[in-house]
Amino acid sequence: MADADIRPEVLHVNTGKTWRGGEQQTLYLLRGLAERGLRAEAAFQAGSPAAQRAREVGVRVHELPMRTEADLPAAIEIARLVRRLGINILHSHTAHAHTLASLAKNVLSAGCRLVVHRRNEYRPGRGPLGLGKLKYRHGVDAYIAISNRNKQILVDYGIKPWRIFPVRSVTDPQRFINAAPNPGLRRELGIPEDAYVAGNIGYLVTQKDHVNLLEAARIALAEIPDLWIIIVGSGPLRDRVLRKAEELGLSGRVVLTGFRDDIPQLIRMFDLFALSSVAEGLCSVLLEVSACECPIVATDAAGVREAVPDGEAAIIVPTRDPAALAEGMVRLATEPETARRLAAAARKRVARYFTVDALAEQTLAVYRRVLAGEVGPRYPVAPAP
Repeated sequence: MADADIRPEVLHVNTGKTWRGGEQQTLYLLRGLAERGLRAEAAFQAGSPAAQRAREVGVRVHELPMRTEADLPAAIEIARLVRRLGINILHSHTAHAHTLASLAKNVLSAGCRLVVHRRNEYRPGRGPLGLGKLKYRHGVDAYIAISNRNKQILVDYGIKPWRIFPVRSVTDPQRFINAAPNPGLRRELGIPEDAYVAGNIGYLVTQKDHVNLLEAARIALAEIPDLWIIIVGSGPLRDRVLRKAEELGLSGRVVLTGFRDDIPQLIRMFDLFALSSVAEGLCSVLLEVSACECPIVATDAAGVREAVPDGEAAIIVPTRDPAALAEGMVRLATEPETARRLAAAARKRVARYFTVDALAEQTLAVYRRVLAGEVGPRYPVAPAP
């Protein structure tokens, strides 16, 4: 029975096998909820970096081998955990976790509510055996969308707007604001001390469109002759990016660092940050860069403008347009006052709107509405500020 006083007892499910933005957001949320006296309990992919990092900060971790989207043994184990732990809300954090949690709740009768976190820009409803459509159309009590744009994508797909709560991704601003620079980083990475460094942080996959960044760099070199490109992150397209750099004659100006733990120090080494993505739910990396007060030029992918509004906190350019991206890079490099103004405004914005406290409070409000039965056409949902 619906009751506003029911305490949320939540099991978070994340099937990520690597450490990416979604896993960091899951950990931020677990931390924020634990600080408010809620249990911090999660099912993570067996052997994953997320499982290890969550355990290190006091989360009670259940490691499960979640092999595929329709892994019935994994769904059965999730349902068992729900019953054994007295869970009243399953909160899924990835597309595959959505399917497994939906099976646990709606097929295996786990006896809980289902909250689905939606972080991707692509249109929902894909998946084997029609599971993609089924899981979005049926059995979800509430969606959390990481931007107003992501909410609109779900609405366009046919999900009722009163079922979708915009709760933006966040960062830990103080971790980046207080980070001391590492003066030895340039030497470690083989970058000249007088180089002008354009940085990018992101998994090396198609949606990040690093090829666009390299093509923009080739154009920008005419105006920024000491330009270097630093791409931080691992991923399956590493060799393709290296080949493209060689093809464009940029091999001596492009550094791929692979996965790194010292992100705040790397950002402080950048002279600007260049986002080249064609798809982003919000792009939490932009929040980290903003906290470091590093100037940003970014492609106009989905929720990017909600993180860093054009002309206010960043320069926004069209996707798949290397000439426009190059022009934005050149403007930041040649107009230092513009770069400082945008970077300062971005830092103030992230400190005001994009904190772990904001994420925890807004998510907790969703849980309470779900448990109280206050999700429906009578209960409108406000957009994210």
